[in-house]
Amino acid sequence: MVHYIRFLQPPRVTRLNNDETNALLTTLLTITTDLGDAFYIGDSCVHCAIFLETASGSIGRSSGSLGMAHWKPGMRVLKFEAKVPLRDVRHRSRFFFTCNEPTEIDTLRAERLPNIIGAFTEESYHLEGRDDTNMTVRRFRVPGDRVLEICEENGDSMARHIWDGGVVLAAWLMDWSGIGQHIPLTILELGTGCGTVGLAFGLRSDCRLILTDVDGEALTYAEHNAQRSQNTFNSVWECSALDWSEPDQFKFDQPLDFIVASECIYNPDSIPDLVRTMSSLVRRSNELKKGLAQPQIIVSTKVRHPSEAAFFDLMKESKFEQKEHVSIPIHDQYRESIGQDLEVVHIYIFEKRNEVDH
Repeated sequence: MVHYIRFLQPPRVTRLNNDETNALLTTLLTITTDLGDAFYIGDSCVHCAIFLETASGSIGRSSGSLGMAHWKPGMRVLKFEAKVPLRDVRHRSRFFFTCNEPTEIDTLRAERLPNIIGAFTEESYHLEGRDDTNMTVRRFRVPGDRVLEICEENGDSMARHIWDGGVVLAAWLMDWSGIGQHIPLTILELGTGCGTVGLAFGLRSDCRLILTDVDGEALTYAEHNAQRSQNTFNSVWECSALDWSEPDQFKFDQPLDFIVASECIYNPDSIPDLVRTMSSLVRRSNELKKGLAQPQIIVSTKVRHPSEAAFFDLMKESKFEQKEHVSIPIHDQYRESIGQDLEVVHIYIFEKRNEVDH
């Protein structure tokens, strides 16, 4: 099970009396699951470091650990306090909270995700200031020594958080051989949320990304993340509202290579509309394809309820053929130590059978 450090109170930096060298950093944080429905039950040390960034916004050096707080089993909230050097509290400095090595950001590997994913602050800090953007930044190192950076909301909205299935799919895409040599690809993501999977595709290969969601605020986060990624990849992107209950109203002008949906089948009430949307997108793409292969559909899910099985029944009824299924266990030191089964993210690839243009 993956856990995430989240801010319950934005980090704040204040001056210390009679100290011309240091300031005081304070924050409240928690360590919880992607949906916030369970807290980390293990024992861990949370470190804080300052990363000083380059003028281009790329990751610079880390200060090493500035301080540490102890997360104990049964905790829900952790108060963190540490002295920080005044010389480092300046423009283009960001705080990084991690249970791993404080000099290294998290590495994105499908088979070996960190047990606890660290959290960067969003904005540079100034004395007596705080980060009021209500965002947490996740940074993952990916092949080619590049960085996938995703901002998510600190609040309770599931649509504006990253999910385990999206993180695992993003990692898996980095090594997947099925992308092929045809570039630029056209990728449409359904239920993009913060844009994690779509932007991973954009790092993996030159793409035209169409990031869609029915949640307007989620699209705001996806757009923000895409703008931040412009210096790290050559892909072009757009963010668009797509209501699964009215898929035929959505228009696009180029055939699709891939349709991606991560963690979109947890709600059984929306599954019929999701499958109809996939059928509509494939049909429209085939009208535009001009002899090109029809799009593949990539779906990832960490099964959260047995009712998700309805998705696969409807896909079969709608003449989608499952071409590939990959199961990726989520590394979990605690579960492994007590002999519990690991949670699994499933990745499926579908293609439409006998599609007839209308």
